Amino acid sequence: MKKKTRNIIFITIGVLTCLFFYGKNNFENDKQILLELKTKAGNGEIKNAFDKMEKIESFSNPLINFAYQKWKKKMYSRFITNEDIIANTSENKIINDISNIYRDYWRVELLKETQKKRTDTKLYNKIANYLLLNNLTNISSDSLIKTIRDDTQLKRIIDKEGFKSKFMYRNGFQDLLIWNKESNKKYKVILPKSTINTNVVFIENYNLNGYDNYATFGSSQVGGWAEKESATLYCNKGEYDLNSEKFNISYLKHESLHFTDLNEYPNLSAADLEYRAKIIELMYCTEKTIYDRIAQFLNGANSENRKHSHSYANYSLIKNLSQIIFESDYESDYNKWIELSVKEINNSASLLYKNSEETLQNDNDLNEII
Repeated sequence: MKKKTRNIIFITIGVLTCLFFYGKNNFENDKQILLELKTKAGNGEIKNAFDKMEKIESFSNPLINFAYQKWKKKMYSRFITNEDIIANTSENKIINDISNIYRDYWRVELLKETQKKRTDTKLYNKIANYLLLNNLTNISSDSLIKTIRDDTQLKRIIDKEGFKSKFMYRNGFQDLLIWNKESNKKYKVILPKSTINTNVVFIENYNLNGYDNYATFGSSQVGGWAEKESATLYCNKGEYDLNSEKFNISYLKHESLHFTDLNEYPNLSAADLEYRAKIIELMYCTEKTIYDRIAQFLNGANSENRKHSHSYANYSLIKNLSQIIFESDYESDYNKWIELSVKEINNSASLLYKNSEETLQNDNDLNEII
């Protein structure tokens, strides 16, 4: 190796080492700010996220800054300059076309500042026109325009093409998941009141993976859901190491409680279901994941709209834990949470679960407990 080349390598290593030690003290703080930005984007608060990005040119920690600059560039390309090109995820033209109709809808609606300004009219008009122009339905134009919003026609067509789908309404957005490969496995799940046997359908690959995946380039996405009618849990397999605490607690126990709650407390609202499932996580999580879960709940907390079930549940959970642990209305400082022991958080979550259970046992027809 030439002396000049060797010197350049040493200088580069030296600079990187200096940058690392310069920014290492800010690693956790920078990490939490970046996580907050991605959480806001995943919750549909794209305008808010861009406003914050305008004020953040860079982070002091080089590792976090590298990840931030890369993510920021992609976000601007997708939502601001419209230079982003999304590759087709299927060899099926109809599935690709439907996916692109939804992506176009998400890109426009995600940039709107409030839910009141959002509309799904153009989405459904485009879907209806696409089905009619491509002779994919025998329903008349007038009838289709009236019924298109119930998604049955679109689901029928997706099924016919050999794909599976899940239609949802989340955080003010019409959402759609499409996949064509899945597998099954049975699990025994221990919950506070019982041990249940549950069937998990693992979704092996997505062709369309929801608005939050689109909004964050995969940083946020649906981990799974429970379906009462089929007594089945659905899992986004690519999100999990199946031997991890994230899967066994934050997915399996979380979603299994949804299933038991849907049966035992059929009127309970989506926000309340999420609240109880997130409590379960904090009851069982160890040091491996508990502080990351607290960070996720803090960053994703918002009490403005109960219909935004995850963010509303996050806020309620942090609020109620704050009252028990800190004797305050709401503790938003993450640094104070990481000073707590795992046992303190576990026990406080157990108390919240006990309180909610007592309330529901007194009246299992309740639809709200938070």
